[in-house]
Amino acid sequence: MKTLKYITSCSTLFLFAALLLVSVSCDDDDTKVTLMKLQTMHVNNTANGMVTLIEGDSWTPAITVYTDGEEDHEESLYRYSSSNESIFTVNETGVVIAAGIGEATLTVWSPNNTDIWASCVIKVEKRIYPVTNIDIPVQYQNYYMGVESTFKLGETITVSPDNATTPEVLYRSSDNQIAEVNEYGEVYTKALGNVTITVVATDGSGVQATSNIYVRDADYSNLLDRTNWSVSLSHDYCPDAAVKGTPESLIDDDLLSCLVMVKPGKSLNGITVGADETVYFVIDMAAQQEFDFFKLRHRTNNTSANLRVAKVSVYGSNDGEEYTQLISGATIATAASVAEVTVSLPDKANYRYFKLTYDGWSSSGNSIQVSDFNIGSMKYLDLSTE
Repeated sequence: MKTLKYITSCSTLFLFAALLLVSVSCDDDDTKVTLMKLQTMHVNNTANGMVTLIEGDSWTPAITVYTDGEEDHEESLYRYSSSNESIFTVNETGVVIAAGIGEATLTVWSPNNTDIWASCVIKVEKRIYPVTNIDIPVQYQNYYMGVESTFKLGETITVSPDNATTPEVLYRSSDNQIAEVNEYGEVYTKALGNVTITVVATDGSGVQATSNIYVRDADYSNLLDRTNWSVSLSHDYCPDAAVKGTPESLIDDDLLSCLVMVKPGKSLNGITVGADETVYFVIDMAAQQEFDFFKLRHRTNNTSANLRVAKVSVYGSNDGEEYTQLISGATIATAASVAEVTVSLPDKANYRYFKLTYDGWSSSGNSIQVSDFNIGSMKYLDLSTE
């Protein structure tokens, strides 16, 4: 820095001391005053002392030092600090990295003169990741359903990217008279016809996808051949002279025989099943089969409600060890007037092993008795032939 020396009186010295005094030397003959140049430092590339960044952004401040109103280009080394490194960090060369949402202060000073410094506020805002794609699996892009059926379309879609800021979507039906869809993407069919369900991103990105639903009368007559099928159980069955009670009774075409199993938390004929145990049967079809519905027939020669299963879940497997859930908690009609119940699966399945668990039943009685069981692959009638 430049040093200016003046010879002046003591009274003049005190007048200048209020502004720029660095050192003073007075004696009887004269007074020597040593004054330093006035210096200031500025962060130039800010907007009113603030810089706004997005999470993950980087920014480098432009620093200028002014000396007596003149720009000093000789100053080039600075030190930097962050008041909160969870908001931003800054390295020794001044590169700022936005780390988290909030505000913190960047301070810059000269290592040669710590009385000279400057600062600015760094504001970090959340990075917005828009939805780029809504994927509906190809098998659901054109999907057949029966009347008064429900399809959980919302459970099949995938929104990308995984870290989308607003991944929520809306569902819209092109014709509510044919099929309605709720906020969860559950489609309920009401009448024959064609309808399009549109899935729209809510973040303003404009991304959408569609599923064409063809509502038709379903033909459930295409049942699988049960030859060579076998049945295994989670628990012992209850033999019964009148209805046999055996596993094979499920698939013997005899509507008077039935499989008899003890309900969880009950005992019958020396068989006890714990309240927290799952009761189920597994059908080995001997080879992989394609299917998308099953039929369950109640024992009709005894109309007691306690003989009827009220809710089931279904699983498929090809090795008999690892099972994939195909449907959960399907309601089974138990009215005395309902002899046979048909339950559609949400999609075509192809497995060797079919597992059905008893999830609900009446509170009275000790057993569940199912007279007949079969699996099938449905067909849909074309509108032009109906």
